[in-house]
Amino acid sequence: MEPTGDGGPGHPAPTEVRNDLSGQVSGPAIQAGSIHGDVNVVMVTTAREPDLPDEADLPDQAVAERLRRSSRSWRARFSSVDLVNLPRIAMLADGKAVISAAAKAGLDVTKPFGGQALAPGLFVQNVRPLFETWHSEEATKLADNTVDDVYRGLLVSFEGRMRCRNPPRMPPTEPTGVLSKDPHLLFDIGERRVIITFDPRWLTTSTASGTLHTAARNPLVYSGLGVVTAVLEDGTVRVSALVFGQPESPFQSQLKHAETSRLRTPAGLTTADFQNEHSTRTGQPLPRLREGTTVRRTGVALLFDEDQVISGQIDRSVLARSTRIAPEYRRDLGVAVASLVLGPALDVGATAADIAAHLLARAPSLWKSVTVPGLTALLCARNIAVSTVTGLSTEQIADLDELMRAEVPSYLGGVELDRTLPIQEQLFPEYDQYHVVGAELRLVHSAESRYIAEAEGLDLDEPLEEWRRTGLFRTVTWEEDTRQSAEEEQVALYLLQDWLGDRAD
Repeated sequence: MEPTGDGGPGHPAPTEVRNDLSGQVSGPAIQAGSIHGDVNVVMVTTAREPDLPDEADLPDQAVAERLRRSSRSWRARFSSVDLVNLPRIAMLADGKAVISAAAKAGLDVTKPFGGQALAPGLFVQNVRPLFETWHSEEATKLADNTVDDVYRGLLVSFEGRMRCRNPPRMPPTEPTGVLSKDPHLLFDIGERRVIITFDPRWLTTSTASGTLHTAARNPLVYSGLGVVTAVLEDGTVRVSALVFGQPESPFQSQLKHAETSRLRTPAGLTTADFQNEHSTRTGQPLPRLREGTTVRRTGVALLFDEDQVISGQIDRSVLARSTRIAPEYRRDLGVAVASLVLGPALDVGATAADIAAHLLARAPSLWKSVTVPGLTALLCARNIAVSTVTGLSTEQIADLDELMRAEVPSYLGGVELDRTLPIQEQLFPEYDQYHVVGAELRLVHSAESRYIAEAEGLDLDEPLEEWRRTGLFRTVTWEEDTRQSAEEEQVALYLLQDWLGDRAD
């Protein structure tokens, strides 16, 4: 439905629902399936496409928009945190948490780490979990599709196999400002050279310095966050590091999960499911169908950052893009949107890591574009909304994920829908709110929701008109979910019988 500033007709303004991983859920649980699609979540674009920019402004605006859509909340799972430039990282939105971790470890934050005894090691222990759930800064990931567009001052994340030039002396000294003398990391993205400069006085331990000497001989993988300081005429990108370290390997992550999980690790997970970054694409190639093979219809659960959305927007975004993926002559889609409320799983002792593993695991493997550690970090740090889409082919769910990543800033990734998995059945919406057949949109209702709407005197034509005005569908109508109605009527019958029994007593 077309959103308005206050949530729009039939959609109240968003109510925060925070998943507390201690086992409590605060705020009202949002239910799917009402007669107006009354879900308190849905997407952060305007109802209509924005006006096109003036032709003269198009190049700069187009570049900025590409980079904005490429930006993601930076997270890294480190096996070692090698450098943290405290004075500069304190200026970031989550910097106060890092300074607090330093104070807790007994560090003098006005001085570099060298000569502060055990305090730097304790600081690394305290700060590592912060970087895994870091979410206040949106950073552009340096990659093939972004490196040509970066500019001075842009916050970027980076990861790659790097060499170290001019490894730091012991004790580390202040940089001279001359690249040929100062320590720095370098690696290539396509045909572009990326140089990571850093102040060696903020290396966390002597081990970190020794590792850089190793990287001078053999490339090592480093991951981090920094600010672009220059883009040279030859295409070289220079980045000043705020933090970097060696990322946790998938094998280390899988081993840690096995050691800390409260529930038995489900079958079907592989090392690839434990890759480092939450933005890593892990959707496996789908098998090509032989000629004459029947297309298998399946579904997908799409995950969104609920803190970035207002009511009505996810519905519109998912419907608009899923209908672009599915050809009209074969289109028969079911769509629902709701908050991902973790309370039921937490109540039985599951952790965020357990929930992530069981949502993504099946043998044979589910298609997915998120990882176990990445989804775990998201569940710990964000309110998540989920939209289920059924009636897609296995190839189409990968295409839809690609489209959502390119166009929807709040989109976090997806996993193939399989309602035979208990955790998916428990946490994902049970009933569709929308049914798309060809070019027709059907707003799904049940007997109970229709009765409540009529009793409250709501205008049942209003949501139909709102969707007609979007121009996405030729026709918009109501459709009753007879299964849901039958279940609601059965529940009402039981309640009535109990009430009559109590009256008779």
